[in-house]
Amino acid sequence: MSLKKILIKYTLALFTGFLMTIILTIGFIFKRSEFQVKKRNAPKFLTDTSLWKHGYLTLKNIRIHYVEKGDPKKPLMLFLHGYPEFWYSWRHQLQEFSKDYWTVAIDMRGYGDSEKPPGMDSYAMDLLIDDVKHVVQALGRQKFILVGHDWGGIVSWNFVSKYHEMLLCYVILNAPHPPTFMQLVLSNKKQFFMSWYLFFYTLPYLPELTLPAFDFIAFEKVFRRNKPKELSRVTDEDIEAFKYTFGKPNALTPPVNYYRQFMKTWSTTESSKDIIDITPNGLLIFGELDDYLTREILNLAQKNVKNLQVNIVKGANHFVQQDDPDTVNKHITEFLRSNLVTTNADINASS
Repeated sequence: MSLKKILIKYTLALFTGFLMTIILTIGFIFKRSEFQVKKRNAPKFLTDTSLWKHGYLTLKNIRIHYVEKGDPKKPLMLFLHGYPEFWYSWRHQLQEFSKDYWTVAIDMRGYGDSEKPPGMDSYAMDLLIDDVKHVVQALGRQKFILVGHDWGGIVSWNFVSKYHEMLLCYVILNAPHPPTFMQLVLSNKKQFFMSWYLFFYTLPYLPELTLPAFDFIAFEKVFRRNKPKELSRVTDEDIEAFKYTFGKPNALTPPVNYYRQFMKTWSTTESSKDIIDITPNGLLIFGELDDYLTREILNLAQKNVKNLQVNIVKGANHFVQQDDPDTVNKHITEFLRSNLVTTNADINASS
């Protein structure tokens, strides 16, 4: 990393950290009784076997938790969540698409009930991509449909580049095309300010103190985007599921390490030829009220990725599959109907 990048990264990290420290301190002084995290029991619906089934896969040096629904004889549809989420963020899609597909949502490494290896290097992109490959192989498949949101979308972009031959097709929701994203951050003023958290998360300890502040009120703010709860598809019970999961011991540092590892190796280079020449058909869904990404990511993705369809979901926030699941499911259904062609060889277990 160049000296210029180092100066930019740490100057902005310290500045955002200073501002967040002031906010937390003021909150602690004036609302001390509301500052701490409440103790919670596991919501019963998370383990309701009438809704979905839980399982574990022991891969190479990592144990991954997953939730499945549908017939394993049908095409595999694999879901990758983002931050700060876990498998449950795909609850609406697990139900909807289980009619025609074998739907599987994983807790990505470091999240939920999956193993949480220590250190930033445990969350290098190559490891995250290979986790997906090994999950699919452990489930006995040669090809599959990949669906990723946010960090799961970033991993998906990279997977499409490295292992596109394994894909029937793919869907990405509110996630930037990685090779050009940091270039956009440094060249687009709006995206620069929307990306403040990238620099904040490089700091030690402070990010882990921020998310649980005021009993994880951040979940209500980001998932509902200040929308009245009676108008939101994210219920109080849903919020409790996230608070319970991220309130577990060691539940915060591993997810934040995704950002720390990314910023440790970030690049502003143009996308490489192997990414431009992606061949599987893809769908990029974008909630138009995203507080973290500008619409420019859509232009960059279409410029650099072949066979890519873009659908914008009006009135939806960054967590689009939770905020407007009906519209998202409709877009995915129409895309799969037009672009998915499977054979028995695609569905059958790999040898």
